[in-house]
Amino acid sequence: MDAFSNSEYTYWWGPISAIRLWSEERILRRFADPNTQQFKVVDDANGTVVAWAKWDPPSQMTGLAEGFVVYNETCQPITTSLTPATQIERGGGKADGQASTKRYAPGPPEGSNSGLFKTFFDGIADMEKKYQAEKKLVLTHLCTRHNYQGRGIGSALLRSVLDLADREGLSAYLEATRVGLPLYRKLGYKVVDTLDFDRKEAGFATPATL
Repeated sequence: MDAFSNSEYTYWWGPISAIRLWSEERILRRFADPNTQQFKVVDDANGTVVAWAKWDPPSQMTGLAEGFVVYNETCQPITTSLTPATQIERGGGKADGQASTKRYAPGPPEGSNSGLFKTFFDGIADMEKKYQAEKKLVLTHLCTRHNYQGRGIGSALLRSVLDLADREGLSAYLEATRVGLPLYRKLGYKVVDTLDFDRKEAGFATPATL
């Protein structure tokens, strides 16, 4: 919430309290999915999580296999099985042309603009289908608290995983915000397409571009 609260990509948001509840459910569903990989950076001085990254690896990626473990609330592993990656449906879009088996959230947050919400996530799903993201290492989130940005934390969080992909000859994919684009270029990503979202209905004269 801290990382994206002032973002141009939250134009479809509703009340912050509803967004927090929606985001919490969405993140908990990610934690329960053994096919995703998640990493965090914690400030040892105060225990604050200052950065977090989430990856959707392709089924053929083996370098992260040890991480495919689901833990319970007492940090005990409850499964160590490695299952094929599942294409995730975001906001109603069907990235593989079929109804996907899992969703990270049941629909738009209460009080948000459902039409803009659907257009936003359907646009992302269509782009992922176009570039066959399910065959690539996909970074779906990188969040860094504002007062920790500019220290190289995001780069450090991503480099080790990207190095694994390089060793296995895998391509990597993401949708970048304007703010994040310089970092991703530095890490070797190249812009292959852009996606503009019309925000006039939300009261903004300029589009949001991924």
